[in-house]
Amino acid sequence: MNMEKIGPAQISELLKLIDSKKFSSEHFRKVGIFIIRQAIPKKKLKKWMDAWAEYYEAELSGGRRINRFNPVSVELEGKAPPILANIHKSKEILDIVEQAFGPNLALYYQRFVIKDKYRKSDVFLHNDFPYHFGWPYKASAFIALSNIDKSNGKLYFYPGTHQFGYLSDAGELDPSVLGENWPIISPDLAPGDVVLMDSSIWHGSYPYVDGVDRVFADIIYQPADDPSGISLLRGKWQTEIFIAQDKTKIFKRSRSTKMLEMQNRLDKLEKIKKM
Repeated sequence: MNMEKIGPAQISELLKLIDSKKFSSEHFRKVGIFIIRQAIPKKKLKKWMDAWAEYYEAELSGGRRINRFNPVSVELEGKAPPILANIHKSKEILDIVEQAFGPNLALYYQRFVIKDKYRKSDVFLHNDFPYHFGWPYKASAFIALSNIDKSNGKLYFYPGTHQFGYLSDAGELDPSVLGENWPIISPDLAPGDVVLMDSSIWHGSYPYVDGVDRVFADIIYQPADDPSGISLLRGKWQTEIFIAQDKTKIFKRSRSTKMLEMQNRLDKLEKIKKM
């Protein structure tokens, strides 16, 4: 995707234009992030929030299995209500994403990212691109299902860093390489606000200190020409080939499979210690 590369001065000038009730695909492409306020109608939002509260109480409040390599991530399990599982199909979100990627849209992944009594620490600075597969033209829609501020672990972003593309590895990024003048944004969010983020944007989150649980629905969208898509959401498929979503089926041996093996060993050791 061709785009003009802009520096921190021009990025800073655009920041006041990327926080609005009206989405701008032009500003999103340049800065790699956009905060859409009050994007979800109140009635629909209330149903989502009520469904999440019921699901959390029934399935997660008594304890949840923490993914050691992504502790804030929650994939719906057990008796998950369809209303939560299908948030990615919401017309209001798809209308926004269509402006960014065009009329043919596919789903890459949906999950929830939360901070609660089981997971309070910060998330280090990173970008999502090296953890994905398929083509890099992906974006996360973070949909706030609670009030979110610094006290309960809000996100922070380095706008414009998507311009660097692939960084050759995965892990904690060093912001000092950007220089002192690179802007950082960290918006407070109300339920129903949405942050659309290019998957190559550098971002992290603050630790949970107090307040309500921090709850996001995190949905990764992409154009429908990407073979890694798992379902068509709008338009038509633009690819005749597809690749398995399960990374363990792609590689005989990889960084990810080694990490899974390590987590399983640690889980077994913990069980032995508790016996």
